[in-house]
Amino acid sequence: MITTKELFSNQQLRSFNLLKLLNQEEHRCDYKDICHHLNCSFLTLQTEIAHLSTFSEIKSLPYKGPYLTLDYQKESGPQKLYQSILLETPSLRLIEAIFFEEFDSLDELAESLFISLSTLKRLIKRTNHFLQLVYGCHIDFKSITMIGKEEDIRLLYLKYFSEAYDCGQWPFVNRVNERAVMRLIDLIAQQLDAPVSHFFFHHLKVVAGVNIIRFAKGYRINYTYTRSTRLFQKLKEDPNLQELAQLFWQDFAQPLDALALSEIFSTYFHQEIIVNTQDDVPQTPALVPEEINIISYKEWLETLESIQKRLSLPISNTKEIAKILHNATILKEHDAYQSYLVYDYKEPYIDYFQKSYPLLLEALKKALLAPFTKRGIACPEKQQQQLLYSLLVNWDNLFLHLSQAISQQKVLVIEKGTRNTGQFLKAFTGQYFDITIHDHYEIDMRAIRKKYDLVLTDISLEKSEGIDIYFFSQLVPSVALEELNHYLKEKVEKHFMTCLAETEEL
Repeated sequence: MITTKELFSNQQLRSFNLLKLLNQEEHRCDYKDICHHLNCSFLTLQTEIAHLSTFSEIKSLPYKGPYLTLDYQKESGPQKLYQSILLETPSLRLIEAIFFEEFDSLDELAESLFISLSTLKRLIKRTNHFLQLVYGCHIDFKSITMIGKEEDIRLLYLKYFSEAYDCGQWPFVNRVNERAVMRLIDLIAQQLDAPVSHFFFHHLKVVAGVNIIRFAKGYRINYTYTRSTRLFQKLKEDPNLQELAQLFWQDFAQPLDALALSEIFSTYFHQEIIVNTQDDVPQTPALVPEEINIISYKEWLETLESIQKRLSLPISNTKEIAKILHNATILKEHDAYQSYLVYDYKEPYIDYFQKSYPLLLEALKKALLAPFTKRGIACPEKQQQQLLYSLLVNWDNLFLHLSQAISQQKVLVIEKGTRNTGQFLKAFTGQYFDITIHDHYEIDMRAIRKKYDLVLTDISLEKSEGIDIYFFSQLVPSVALEELNHYLKEKVEKHFMTCLAETEEL
């Protein structure tokens, strides 16, 4: 997470740091711990809590025992809350204003932001420090425009608009025809025979929106990709493209040609990007010297094959994942999974695997790093997280494969009453556990030990070697399911420990 003093106010920095503390469910803090971490007084903390409570995404900030906790609205979460904070950040409002509008003077810009001229000058200086540090660009006081390398400026705005607005919002209303952009992406995807997920489709929409506005204002990458030239030659007689070209000319007085396509989709037309594994892989040319840091599609296929062998986990969509990993090493910060300024939504997802399947996660990290190590290429921590998330989130049926990594566990449910919980568990978890309901008047632990892996019960039983016994004061479905989930994770982790030990010996 980037929380620099130049980009955010001290109050917003406290908000971010407080949210980070409260989102760590396993490490709860009382008010003394929080005040220590935030370096603030209890009165300041109370003010901060009151401020956060005004955001619609937060349901409540209750104390549970001595610990302060955070409850989000059902439809919201950390990412949505960060969006709201970003949209009220003066420095980002400044960046957005300059993107959309042209200003003749600083006075005019200050008036549009409802701040004084002196405040604006301080704001620009602070914001420029962040922009120069992270994106190598800055806001020019005289021209009141963003100055820097065009690719970096577009990347800044891609990340901002991707994070600050929901996928259901179109940030470029009345400036870029959303429906036309969607039609163009769909037309290209069909021509390239490349299925597009809803997440990636939205990402391409934002890419196109940002780039079209910059292009229409006269800013250029000034490079026509070979892929866009070939694509334009195939589509130029298509009635759909001709209609879109007419709309493009009406809106921006620019032809929708190979250059425009290159400008609109920029890095996604890079010659090394794989769009369709059937068509692109055989045509992929040898890497030129300046691109030796790219891990090839073939190397990623080999990496995924080694993961399957070491962990005994199937990856049915290896070609698709190899394509995603290959493209990620080319796109780097332009990759769809890197489109954020502040809140890295990948972290909590990876944290889940760190807590639930630490051995699996560590093995995947090593496997993904192996092709870089073999070639003597550096792979920064941020890129490692990007590749790891890309693998986990795109691994087809991963959670089902994890639950089936071990043989179906035999579970015996012994209840005092009418077997309500056992009947529910049998119906609800039958795919993952072999559930048996005890219906005999005698409880023979020797026989049970030979036949079952786990016993769930609300009566006291003698401890018995070779079988796990879970006692519940409340043997109800929700509690039993939670324990079964933990039990399965532990068994799967032990399975991975065995798999990894065996492959190390080979």
